[in-house]
Amino acid sequence: KYYDPILFSSTRSIFEKVESLYPRVDGEPALSRVETDPSAFTDTVLRMARKLGAHSSGVTELADYHVYSVGGRGGRYGKEFSIEHKFAIALTVEMDYHMMRTSPAAPTVVESARQYLRAGKIAVELAEYIRSCGYQAKAHIDANYQVVCPLVARDAGLGEIGRMGLLMTPALGPRVRIAVVTTDLPLVPSSARPDPVLIDFCRKCEKCAIVCPVQSVPYGMEKDIDGVMRWKINAESCYTYWCQAGTDCGRCIIVCPFAHPDNWFHRLVRFGIRNSYIFRRLAVPLDDLFYGRKPRPR
Repeated sequence: KYYDPILFSSTRSIFEKVESLYPRVDGEPALSRVETDPSAFTDTVLRMARKLGAHSSGVTELADYHVYSVGGRGGRYGKEFSIEHKFAIALTVEMDYHMMRTSPAAPTVVESARQYLRAGKIAVELAEYIRSCGYQAKAHIDANYQVVCPLVARDAGLGEIGRMGLLMTPALGPRVRIAVVTTDLPLVPSSARPDPVLIDFCRKCEKCAIVCPVQSVPYGMEKDIDGVMRWKINAESCYTYWCQAGTDCGRCIIVCPFAHPDNWFHRLVRFGIRNSYIFRRLAVPLDDLFYGRKPRPR
């Protein structure tokens, strides 16, 4: 439906570059180990992530529910995973607003691929730096994930899991891609805490559910799913639409009011949402007024 041979040729080229990173996601650490204070190491790796191009970054202790039980792709399909690392560094990169506004057309696939590559490069460089200091480190990038990146990023203080099942960041909403580095390097976890404002806004908004072409995003409140109160999309109908459209869609991402550009005006709106219950109730009608309840793709 939205297939574009020129843009998809570009996308294939990008993912070939992603594949070229696979041999570097893991490796042996240096024989000599750098000894220093965990807080100093934490500050260094987070600063390095941002210097390399990450929009945000944070640290959390690795938990069982962060790790996939088995592989889901290629030669790792069905194989059990076991990660002995104690800490995880999560990072986000921004997806271009104007490229994503074309969703579900082909430019969204190009932009998605570009940011998978960008996040992968940052994660690989961080992992290689940590190994050079004498510690184990593994980069989790596209098609090489052994962890559930949105859950790691949430626990590292980078956002909350919203209605569409994606990480909702305070500044860019779901308009990000995520990569993770797991390591045995001693680190200090970031001060992660629940963000009730983001969740409350998701409860009232429902814009992603309204614009979903196949209604894969649920309406209403969260439900108890496997002991966790959350929303759960219909993954089968979502991916079926991807296959029919020939793209990664992305409609739910770009219509989110938190996904608007991180400029002074939208920062002011986000400030109002975070600090005023009344403003939070007015934000969605105002967004509908300026952008439309069901914005058309650009």
